[in-house]
Amino acid sequence: MKKRAAILVSVLLVLSIAGAAMAAYPEKSIQGLIQWGAGGGTDNFARAVTPLVEKILGQTIILQNRPGASGAVATTMVVNGAADGYTLLYGAENPANYRVLDLSPLSFHDLDPVVIAVEGAVVICANPETPYNTMDEFVEAAKGEKKIRMATSGVGGLPYVAGAMMKNIHGTEFNYIQFDGDGPGATAVMGGHADVMPLALSTSVEYIKAGRLKGLAVLTTKRVPQLPDVPAITEIYPEYAQYLPWGPFYGVFAKKGTPADVLATLSDAFTKAMEDERFEEFVKNSGGFKNGATGTEAVSYLEKFESTASWLIYNAGGAKKSPAEFNIPEPK
Repeated sequence: MKKRAAILVSVLLVLSIAGAAMAAYPEKSIQGLIQWGAGGGTDNFARAVTPLVEKILGQTIILQNRPGASGAVATTMVVNGAADGYTLLYGAENPANYRVLDLSPLSFHDLDPVVIAVEGAVVICANPETPYNTMDEFVEAAKGEKKIRMATSGVGGLPYVAGAMMKNIHGTEFNYIQFDGDGPGATAVMGGHADVMPLALSTSVEYIKAGRLKGLAVLTTKRVPQLPDVPAITEIYPEYAQYLPWGPFYGVFAKKGTPADVLATLSDAFTKAMEDERFEEFVKNSGGFKNGATGTEAVSYLEKFESTASWLIYNAGGAKKSPAEFNIPEPK
């Protein structure tokens, strides 16, 4: 009887210690890997939200920029680490396209979303000297024999996918000119070296307000407050709704298999941090919108984005592998 009691006490003690250890997360500093370099949108998001999260968690999050291969370097580092919540990925939308572009075998399916924090919108922008002043006029011009020069940041980037969306719906073809990012591309359009470029709202809003670019339409289902005079694309072409919501976003991710209680702690901390007025101001100034999806809602958001982007890239001829090979459903 005494032996049984001793065993029971030992078991309870072990369980108590284990429970205390689990409840103690985070017991040490957390590593935060940023997919892109310093000064970019993902980096700015990470450095705006992290100090607020640190106060809530009571631990330091050590941020490191690990750019390379469209964010696949940082993604690989997180996936190759332990699923314990001590290594986080601060990322954007790029892993949705890795497999069809053959950049990496990884995808969002190898990650657990902590939060989809901020999403943006894409604006179809044109040089002010171009003859088309509305989206209708632009589409009709693009259907003509002369191919319009569209600036892009490369196959798989947001401008390229937006062009692929237009091709699917309108049958338009463009003369794509690749630039090293949205900034150089926007400069090229303003300088007349390209005619149009689908640009993130955060990049284009001040140029449009200053008259240096024309905003023809926003790829959303409703107008954005930053550009109230620019129509949402579905006002003109309702058939775009099948691809929306779609656009740039920033989020935080952990390795797939991270314990549910750890994920819940992280999601709660980031959600609370996003309510801080300092973060609200950051979002407002960045030309984005708070999303805040966690758990299954975040998973559904990522699956929808992957379906839209990968099939559009494939149908436009930019993919190296078919989305069907990875059981990615076509958008409906």
